[in-house]
Amino acid sequence: MDNLFKIGEIAELFNLNIRTLRYYDDIDLLKPEYVDPNTGYRYYSTAQFEQLNTIRYLRELQVSLDKIREFLQYREIDGVKNILYDQIKEVEARQKELENVKRKIRNRISQIEYAQTGMRDKAEIRKLPAREAVIIKYAMKPDSDMEYPIRLLEKNAEQAAVFLGKVGMSISKQNMKNEKFDQYDHIFLLLDPEERYNGETITIKKGLHAVLRFNGTHKEAADYYRVLMDFIKKEGYEAAGDSLEITLIDYGFTNDTTQFVTEIQIPVK
Repeated sequence: MDNLFKIGEIAELFNLNIRTLRYYDDIDLLKPEYVDPNTGYRYYSTAQFEQLNTIRYLRELQVSLDKIREFLQYREIDGVKNILYDQIKEVEARQKELENVKRKIRNRISQIEYAQTGMRDKAEIRKLPAREAVIIKYAMKPDSDMEYPIRLLEKNAEQAAVFLGKVGMSISKQNMKNEKFDQYDHIFLLLDPEERYNGETITIKKGLHAVLRFNGTHKEAADYYRVLMDFIKKEGYEAAGDSLEITLIDYGFTNDTTQFVTEIQIPVK
């Protein structure tokens, strides 16, 4: 007993939680050298220090406990080398995923800043880039609940996401021509470049669009469609396709309805 250490002493020496050492015992990763049959106290020997150091080192590298246990059973140079190579692959995969997350965050920041700083209630002709999108035919009114069709869009995404500011509704070219501005024909999802989608996607072609941004949501959009269609005619253009109507800021960002921002984009020629 003189050469043994209590579990509390080991925990202090190696800066570990006692619960962690008990768990290592339970999963047969690090068994105590001796367990007092009367008290159940666990004791560890100095011969186990190297094993515990190996466990701590590999855990610092985020190697799984299962892999560590397998290595400790056989202890081969090639074994630890293979573990480290595998861990490099896992770290690289996580780095790639974190880069995607960082790009998504930057995209959302840019979107919020774009919504906050742009002009309101003034139509303009703007050249927009090509964009990848998912579009499904879905007849809706401005006050329709969008939650169900949004789920239809989301179900084929490889990763679940809240599409803040990326989901919108579309009025067909024909309905706009007939001034049916309260009848939406499609719902769409604009994809970020790094997003993966298992369903069918389309590319919205780059080109000239008549654009108008206003404070409000789809419920207030009809009057702005009239303004935008008049502007298109006045400028000598005509609508060349279905609209894209995106609520850039809504309840996903704020409860203050006065801060809501929606943008209508209509391709023109």
